[in-house]
Amino acid sequence: MLVLLKPCRTLLCSLSALLALDVSAAAVSEADVLGDIPMVNIASRFEQPVNRAPASVTIIDRALLDASGAQTWADIFRLVPGFQSYAVNGNRYGVSSHGFGKDFPNRLEVMVDGRSVYEPVFSAVTWGALGVNFEDIDHIEVVRGPSTPSQGSNALLGAVNIVTRTPVQDSGTALTYTSGARSTRNATLRHNDQLGDLHYRLSLGSQHNNGFPSVANEGPLDDGRELYQLAFRGTLTPSLHDSLDISFGIVDNTEGLGDADHPDEYLATDYDSNYQSLTWVHSQPSGNEWKIRAYHNSLRVDSQEHTGLISEAFGVSPLLVPVFLGIPDQPFSLGLGSLASERFDLELEQRFARWRGLQSVWGLGGRRESVKSDFLFNHDDEISEESFRLFSHNEWLLGRDWVFNFGLMVEDSRVGTLVSPRLAANYEFIPNHTLLLVMGRSERSPSISERNMNQFLEIGGLAYNAVIRSDEGLGEERVDHAELAYVGSFPGANIELDMRFFREEGRDGIAAFEEDIVLPIPLVDDRIKVIANTGEWETMGGELQFSYRPLPGSLLRLHYSYLDLESDYVKRFEPTPQNSDFNTSRPRHSGGLLLAYQFTPHLNGSVMSYYQSEVDWEGGNHIDEFSRFDAQLSFTFRLAGSPAKIQAIAQNLGSDYSEYSRNNVFETRFYIKLELDLP
Repeated sequence: MLVLLKPCRTLLCSLSALLALDVSAAAVSEADVLGDIPMVNIASRFEQPVNRAPASVTIIDRALLDASGAQTWADIFRLVPGFQSYAVNGNRYGVSSHGFGKDFPNRLEVMVDGRSVYEPVFSAVTWGALGVNFEDIDHIEVVRGPSTPSQGSNALLGAVNIVTRTPVQDSGTALTYTSGARSTRNATLRHNDQLGDLHYRLSLGSQHNNGFPSVANEGPLDDGRELYQLAFRGTLTPSLHDSLDISFGIVDNTEGLGDADHPDEYLATDYDSNYQSLTWVHSQPSGNEWKIRAYHNSLRVDSQEHTGLISEAFGVSPLLVPVFLGIPDQPFSLGLGSLASERFDLELEQRFARWRGLQSVWGLGGRRESVKSDFLFNHDDEISEESFRLFSHNEWLLGRDWVFNFGLMVEDSRVGTLVSPRLAANYEFIPNHTLLLVMGRSERSPSISERNMNQFLEIGGLAYNAVIRSDEGLGEERVDHAELAYVGSFPGANIELDMRFFREEGRDGIAAFEEDIVLPIPLVDDRIKVIANTGEWETMGGELQFSYRPLPGSLLRLHYSYLDLESDYVKRFEPTPQNSDFNTSRPRHSGGLLLAYQFTPHLNGSVMSYYQSEVDWEGGNHIDEFSRFDAQLSFTFRLAGSPAKIQAIAQNLGSDYSEYSRNNVFETRFYIKLELDLP
């Protein structure tokens, strides 16, 4: 190992010398280095520079977010190597890491200011109901790889923390308005103020659009959105050593899910959600810190889809319906109906000040989740589950060059005790250049719906077909993972480079596949889907993240991901098991390039390019490879004496392409965004 590192050390020392154009001959101190390196909290629960984190991390800061011209959550996560983000329909998005893209991707932990926002019923994220205005975001931390040892069961393939701006960062009142393609009308009103020791921010937001355009020769998709939300965040410092963070919010979101074959018969879904969160932090003079976080999430979903006559749904003559079903041909509805989910979470965490190179954090927590859904479970009773967790992370500095990190998450759930360990070693072989080696295991408990699914098709009040059910012996799935990464920077040349090579081996993967059954009614399909531990997969690949600032006010940012998937799933259980694979269910190649430049103190612009190779989405369609080109231009000025900014955004300056579904046609789009500080 040392033999291999020696030429690397020599080469990088030479490059550093050549590129450090404005650095003096004096050695750079560790304090100077760490002062320029971004700090993250998501990887191990204590703040550390990215080159000491026990995982590969991407940070999307406010400047990058503005330069991207992002209009949706899918736009934002296109900036992360190894991530797939797509529109399930006009306003519902899927975000996944290393594939497994489907309607509800459920192996990615997502948090807002440390509060988990994935929904218990699917262990997925309802992006439209997060209650976060883009203008309130300070930065986003993303762990590109399994993060269950630090963030729990749902972080099987990655973790995201959306960090909003603290109320003390801003003051006054600001208005943001966006208008453009798809009849988009988005508005946000933010007010920051102070009452005694309480600093607070109140945000009001509304969103409206018409979704994807009409499908040629078929009609409109009717997948638009009407959303209203309120969010409050306050910080209180009652003493020198204590702080309180208080937040709550309400979201009223209505989305349509169109059907190009039946444009007048579409699913309209209402999402009503709310949350409350309280975090208390007590810092001791010794440097130790106690934290208690309690929060509550609630979601109610109401939807209905009119699918037409029974004869049309089954493709038979109306005269045969009374013969087989005993009822006249008539309209019937199939949809999610009503669904209610709720979560209560309480967590205690203690961080110890560094002592002789050792820094530690430990904690414990409990969670109660409940779901009611007659459509999913075939009854109106509430299903509740409780889980408990114990975690610890320890960072040990050995000299100047080596950092060792050991993390462990132990979770007690309905399926048993889950143990997720991780061991990482960071070696800074020359200043600013670090190698990272990680090995670990992550385990995920099945969601409430995966464990309790018992879905039927009902016509005339009678159950005629079991659509999907859960296997009685459903247990946890696990991923053994290893990665070798390099994190380096050339301060004098304003270059940052991040390279990662990884291998992920999944076992007992949870998936739904067809099973033959015998039904007395020949009209109905004789197959159902069973959710079971049927899968194995192995993912190998590499990721690249590169940024360069050649001139003041400039940025060149490049990212690329290569994924190679080998999977094996049981497709049928009876009468003869058959194997299938999802080897093409994620794009082999994806990446992006962003160029930004500050032309004058008041004018800046950027261009972006994204590429994705072909993919067969699980639950979606085959999508051909595509390239997409975006651009934005922004100008700051003063209006009536107040700061203002106008931004022109163009997306997909090229040929139309499809996302996830062939009907999701992404055309060229233009937007105008106005930001104004009110007097």
